Amino acid sequence: LLHPYVHSFKNSLNLTMFGWVLFLLLLSIVAATGHAAGQQNNLPPNISSSSQPIFTKNELDEHNLVWKVIKKACFGKWSGTLQNFRMDKATNSPIYNDNDEEPLLNFRLWAKAAKAKDTGTWTVWNVQRKGDEIIVPLRRLPVSSKPSQLKIGFLPGCVLRIPGNYKQVPRAVMELGYWGNVRRTVVLEYQPHDKQKRMELKDVTLVMQKPVPWYNKGMFFVGNTTVARDIQILPRKAVSNLEDVIKRNKARKPIKIERVQLQSMQRVVTTKADLKNDDKRGAAEVLESLLHRLSNNNECAANSSSSYDVVLPNGLLACFPKELSGKSSSSATKTFIFAHEWKHFWGQTLQALVIDFDVASGDIITATMYSYK
Repeated sequence: LLHPYVHSFKNSLNLTMFGWVLFLLLLSIVAATGHAAGQQNNLPPNISSSSQPIFTKNELDEHNLVWKVIKKACFGKWSGTLQNFRMDKATNSPIYNDNDEEPLLNFRLWAKAAKAKDTGTWTVWNVQRKGDEIIVPLRRLPVSSKPSQLKIGFLPGCVLRIPGNYKQVPRAVMELGYWGNVRRTVVLEYQPHDKQKRMELKDVTLVMQKPVPWYNKGMFFVGNTTVARDIQILPRKAVSNLEDVIKRNKARKPIKIERVQLQSMQRVVTTKADLKNDDKRGAAEVLESLLHRLSNNNECAANSSSSYDVVLPNGLLACFPKELSGKSSSSATKTFIFAHEWKHFWGQTLQALVIDFDVASGDIITATMYSYK
């Protein structure tokens, strides 16, 4: 007779206990939320509790594009060499190491993705001395929404690394690489020269590598080693015939223009069908200026020139300032031009990357890639 009441009492007791447990659980959640909100409110205004930086859509698009270019063109095993030299202001020509007999090192690289798709590693050997190894982490997204060094990519295989503002870094380092059947990279370093902090060109580093053949990509690739024939890929001095370079390229016509406004990270791509007369005229002026400056690069013009205009030993056509400086009230810009001739089975194309810095603020303004055929 008592069983139904006992059963009912147990049920009511269970419901009561369940209610108290639920109430206490909700109370703890409210308390924790309030505590977290209080902590958030107590944070200094320049500190966020979020561990991930916030990017605009334009920034995300650019980070995704350069990561795509790196995966497509840079990942893999590469072998070649690098050389370092200074530039002579009086002659606009490279000054190589006095000891020309000093052997170049076999600079080797293995760039690959990690298990996490948005990260990777960049391992290099024989950079400073034979046998050294340096591992650099790669990330699709930078750890800061405003990194001091910007990475910009252009298909099929151009990667630019450049300071967002050259006045806000102790030394301004610009790195540009064209990756294809051969890797051609130039690194420029500018350092403060005097009390006025004139950023003068310190030195130039060139890299030239070729991808390791497919039959050597497995167990046969050893980073910490030397392959003598791979060192020969980069000549000690430029061997390109300048007259041939000018003849090949002077009649080229623009087929695409990509312009990135670096402060807003906004990219505008104009293909051949949409090029206006002003676009064609501007692209023609860029190419004409590049070839004209290269052809006039002689000792007579060197002293009056504010830039080095050279065909680099790794085959890149380059025009870059002797120094990054100017009066604070100046509205002038400093311009870099790096061009590369791509060889395809259907012919040759030329890409010329033009980079503009504002002298007064030190900000990088635009990076514009002109493609010609």
